[in-house]
Amino acid sequence: MRQFNIAPLDKEAMEACRLRIDNLTKPIYSLAQLEAMAERIAGILETPQPANLKYGIFVVGADHLVDGPQNFQHGSESFPIIERFNAGTTATQGAGFKLNATVHVVDAGLESDTSHLEYIEQAKIRNGSHFFGVAPTLSEEATARAIELGFAYADKMHEEGVQAVALGNVGERSLLDALVVTATITGDTYESVLAETDCGPTVAQRATHIHSFVDPFDVSTDNIEHLLHVAGGIDISVLTGFVLGAASHRMVVVFDNAITGAAVLAAQAVNPLVREYVFPSSVYDELIHQAQCRYLGVKPYLHYGLNIDEGLGATMGLSLIDASMHMLNDMKTFVEADVHAAENGPGNERQVNKN
Repeated sequence: MRQFNIAPLDKEAMEACRLRIDNLTKPIYSLAQLEAMAERIAGILETPQPANLKYGIFVVGADHLVDGPQNFQHGSESFPIIERFNAGTTATQGAGFKLNATVHVVDAGLESDTSHLEYIEQAKIRNGSHFFGVAPTLSEEATARAIELGFAYADKMHEEGVQAVALGNVGERSLLDALVVTATITGDTYESVLAETDCGPTVAQRATHIHSFVDPFDVSTDNIEHLLHVAGGIDISVLTGFVLGAASHRMVVVFDNAITGAAVLAAQAVNPLVREYVFPSSVYDELIHQAQCRYLGVKPYLHYGLNIDEGLGATMGLSLIDASMHMLNDMKTFVEADVHAAENGPGNERQVNKN
């Protein structure tokens, strides 16, 4: 894994931003998470009043468990989604268009051939990752290439001027790899992040099966690259490299589901400062995603009942970040509006009047 540097947030910029927020013409602290977002973004971008952010969307295509017994689709479900991205007709692209976001959709590991799709970027590591009951999801060399691909896209989007990016994924059978990566890092048991089903093996039986596959590899947080090699798959590995690279470039990163969340956890395990650069977006019922948010100490903002990958939840999260920037820059302070600030109450010590 390449060397990189992730710096702490700029506390002076955050304090100056917070002072402006507290003096906007509203009850102090009344805009809750919008205020917290703007303050943290000021620290990430090292400026007290960030404005007019350049947004981006990074979607990785990769299928999982291609040689496993449950691979009945063989890319037939993920391929039409990638075709819609190629045609520019996804909800993710529609939401990104409203933000003038730069969109990169890369095939890093779909089982299907997408080389004929003009607007899908080609960076195939292999045609899907292995089922770790048969072999590690990727060879060590392929894992290193996947992580480096993520770094390269972080560099590319930074060079394009992107300051805030939404993560997305397209692929089949990704939850099992996300589960193992998540439980290994958070310390949650497999049983606690497996959902009950109406038929088939019980949660305890499924957890026992997963242990029988994973335990011989001796995965731990001591070697995240080894964990990704064993159970991360292509998209999680690529996204892990991307998150690390984006944080080193002081980019805001928004994640949504269990797969993008697994990459955030892996990146944070490599460098704990990553946590300062990432924002959750949508609430998902998925137990794996909930465990990730608990571990990171964050609460998703959007209660839309989304049940979709493709980066839509994270892109909607960019809209909230955009709203926080409008709050910071379009609202006036008491001084700018020439109105009286609070004379008592919680805003008294923070809000000032014109001299």
